[in-house]
Amino acid sequence: MTNSLFITEDAHVLLKQEAGDALLLKGAITSEGFAVIHAFHRGWLPFGYLQDVRGVWWFDGRKNKVTLVSGDAGAFRVLDNDYGLDTLHVYLEDKQIPGADPETFKLLEGSPYFAKDKHRLYVKNVDRFHTWEDIDVETAAAYMDYCMDKDHVLHLYHSLSYDNGSKSGLAHQLRDAYPDVYGWWHASYDKPEAGANRIQGNWFKTDRAVFYASENGAAGRTGTRQVFNLVRGADPVTFKVLDDEYGQDAQGVYCTWRRARTADVLTFEALGGLFGRDAQNVFYNGYRVAGADPASFTVLAGAGSQGLSKDKRQVYHAAFRRTFQPFGHPDYILEPLPGADPESFTVLSENGSWAVDRERVYQWGDPARKLDRDSFVYLFDHGPESWAADKYGLYNANGRRTVKGIDGESFRMLNSFWGKDDYEVFCFRTGGVQRAADAVTFRVTDNDGGAEDARFIYTVTDNNTIKKTKKK
Repeated sequence: MTNSLFITEDAHVLLKQEAGDALLLKGAITSEGFAVIHAFHRGWLPFGYLQDVRGVWWFDGRKNKVTLVSGDAGAFRVLDNDYGLDTLHVYLEDKQIPGADPETFKLLEGSPYFAKDKHRLYVKNVDRFHTWEDIDVETAAAYMDYCMDKDHVLHLYHSLSYDNGSKSGLAHQLRDAYPDVYGWWHASYDKPEAGANRIQGNWFKTDRAVFYASENGAAGRTGTRQVFNLVRGADPVTFKVLDDEYGQDAQGVYCTWRRARTADVLTFEALGGLFGRDAQNVFYNGYRVAGADPASFTVLAGAGSQGLSKDKRQVYHAAFRRTFQPFGHPDYILEPLPGADPESFTVLSENGSWAVDRERVYQWGDPARKLDRDSFVYLFDHGPESWAADKYGLYNANGRRTVKGIDGESFRMLNSFWGKDDYEVFCFRTGGVQRAADAVTFRVTDNDGGAEDARFIYTVTDNNTIKKTKKK
């Protein structure tokens, strides 16, 4: 038997080659009942679903290998090349998608990236795939790399994220493309932000809805504007603000505009920032922290955006990961910091840039394996700059930079403007070695940036440049 890609010889299936002998497929597929259900190319490599007497196989052209996917070949069908469906399951290539419903699974028109079933949204972008739970599937619609439902706009870049600031730019297209789908793009939408009053901080409400306001654009820059994000399901009558990030009503807990799905409304407390806990679980960014002990859990001073925290068993830090395995959408969650000792772990800097335990130094929540714990000294923060040193050198956590030309063994900080080793003078405000300065005779003369050596007087100006004056 032959086709454009495969041939069978005796009991075997082989992949044809443009030049040379055909390659035997790795795996247990046989020629008995062999057929190609669907095949396609990514670049020059072939992929697809094949079948034999045992069932349906996924063929991976990178490995020249087949994997058995389903025994239900009679009902098997393919959507969008690498979605496979049988009577009971939906597959992405050779992997079963947990919980996906084959009866209602379908691609969304208007975009090559999105599919849905009665439960959730599915997002596929070349070799990236994840699910998205916070979607009203009845009103889900797509427009190129945007997906929206009756309340929110989502944008796909590397992964899906909220982009309600794009509503005004999409409304006209959606009214034309989806005139019969009820959503925020219609004048009759029943939860508009118009007339919303501030409750506290970024929390607002109308008689019918609760909103969390965010900034569209880089914070502090011109051109930013306030975007109102509907807190879906929140009851404005019973809603109360817990802190800047968390609120709750009679039925649920919310982190910004997302519901913290497993949080217990009766026992939940906000711990500051993105942290919270109830009687049974710890939460970060609205997601349950697997294995964390709420009774002993502590948010560390200087945790910052690193999420540094600990309980009696582990130290935790924030990381951009899948929210659950195997296909949860990526977001910032809290995970254990491997090897960190909770008893001795201490955050040194206000922004969480430097921390230590008995054995290691940590930079931005990750082990700084090349730094020497015994000789490590945290120096100080100045604005975004965060300085530390050990016997090997001088370090700035801003940019994870090691200062070239500094001898760590002999370096000493003179004040927040100046430092020196046996050979070089260093200015913290410029971030550079001052090669013309004489390290042997260099000394500070005040705590405002003044210094001198045998030949020159040095002044650090208000704009952090160095004025050098020759001595008379």
